[in-house]
Amino acid sequence: MGLFGIFKKKSEPEPVIDAKKLEMVAEYQAKEQQVIRDLQVKVLGKVNTYIEGRAYCRLCDTEIDVELYDDVPIEYAEKCVEAMNAMPEELVDDICRAAKRYCLEFLDAVGGAELNDIELTVPVDENTPVREMLKCFEVGTLIVSAPQDPARTGYQLSGNCDWEEEHGIEIVILDDRLVYLGEFSGVSPWEDHTDESWNAAAHIHG
Repeated sequence: MGLFGIFKKKSEPEPVIDAKKLEMVAEYQAKEQQVIRDLQVKVLGKVNTYIEGRAYCRLCDTEIDVELYDDVPIEYAEKCVEAMNAMPEELVDDICRAAKRYCLEFLDAVGGAELNDIELTVPVDENTPVREMLKCFEVGTLIVSAPQDPARTGYQLSGNCDWEEEHGIEIVILDDRLVYLGEFSGVSPWEDHTDESWNAAAHIHG
């Protein structure tokens, strides 16, 4: 290892499990009914932690991860899970419209022989019914960070899609309104993304 390796190893801080988060998790798990299951505190990097659990996602009819950052209260994350599973049909349609736009724009940008390497679950073109897009992507994680306004509901969904294996798909929702859909970029629901050219949700009604 050498002297440098020994010094470096000793100087790196040991991961610290956040006692406050552990207490939050214990209190939540004592509840009789839990919307988020299997909560545990996880280490992020060398000094940070976050809370991770599991919940049902109606949009993709599967269990997904739930990740809580920035000391967000578990009750707020629970509120986001409930909102996710009570999406209005209009919001689901908007997600599908934006996913279709994202897919078509990506395929157009790739072009050429590389298109042969992309396998879509269903053919996607301008005439594809928007709800067919639900077969071409899947959500794997609900991400919740500290809200700017706890009275409002903002969250991110991330997952995989047939057309963009490297960067996947990110769906960002604020108060049952789609504010961003595109490749995963860690977009905040609390910022304005209407002028971003890579935001497929920006012009789906235009």
